[in-house]
Amino acid sequence: MARYRRDPRWIEVRFEGECSKCRRVIRRGERAFFYPEDRALYCHGEECGMAASRDFEAHAFDDESNRYM
Repeated sequence: MARYRRDPRWIEVRFEGECSKCRRVIRRGERAFFYPEDRALYCHGEECGMAASRDFEAHAFDDESNRYM
């Protein structure tokens, strides 16, 4: 699957932030799902970052699959 510069990804947070969904504080050094396009952070929670990651991977897989049809 192709990866692009603006694709969301898991990062280790360098600065304290806040989850865009549940508003939990994300501390420096924690893992978070990051959308570079709008600079949104999602904590590692099942309903936040994990769900966003699964959603992105599913969309990317569908796009890749449809490219060869």
